[in-house]
Amino acid sequence: MKLFYTVFIVLSLVACGGDASRHSASAEPLDFKPDERPIATTLVFTCNDYEFVARLGPGEMALWLPERYVILSQVRSASGTLYREGEVSFWSKGDEGMLTVDGEDHKNCHLLPHRAVWEEARRRGVDFRGVGSDPDWSLEIRKGRQLLFMSDNDTQRILVPEEVNHTEPEAQIYAGTTAAQDLRVEILDLPCVDATSESTLPNTVVVTLNGRGYRGCGQNLHYPWID
Repeated sequence: MKLFYTVFIVLSLVACGGDASRHSASAEPLDFKPDERPIATTLVFTCNDYEFVARLGPGEMALWLPERYVILSQVRSASGTLYREGEVSFWSKGDEGMLTVDGEDHKNCHLLPHRAVWEEARRRGVDFRGVGSDPDWSLEIRKGRQLLFMSDNDTQRILVPEEVNHTEPEAQIYAGTTAAQDLRVEILDLPCVDATSESTLPNTVVVTLNGRGYRGCGQNLHYPWID
């Protein structure tokens, strides 16, 4: 009888130990959740007076900081999502975020959605971007290559090769044509307030597509990490 109870107790302990091991194994990843933000998405953050651009990849986050470019790896965190590489780290949870660079904390980080589309265009090699409203439209210029005009929530896309690029007394002129499209862009050195973001851009943009005029704002997209 004692042997029966001994075997029963040993088997019970083994079973409990197995359950505990399974629980531990299943619980271990709970502090290492994948970032819920979409992969391959360009993001712009502002942290008080500090601003930076980021791009997510599988298990990593690339940062374009004012003073450097660095790729962080996602690591375990007691809460939220944490990326780290050397003396640079970025932690976020919900709408909260904090960037740490060389021991200095930049708190109150939050996204600037209206800026992200500009940085995404810069990343793709666009040299100049313009936007307008009523109706909504956008323009991308790759100098020496092509002009892309988009409207109706980007469902209408007019792509023409750049054939004209010259400076007039008050404007920089770009133009291109195809068998069906005639596109001309005038970039004026006049500040312009974007109605959508309410931000002031350095250039006023006048687009003429097949005789129809559009007016909006724009700016050159420089590459500060190369200059």
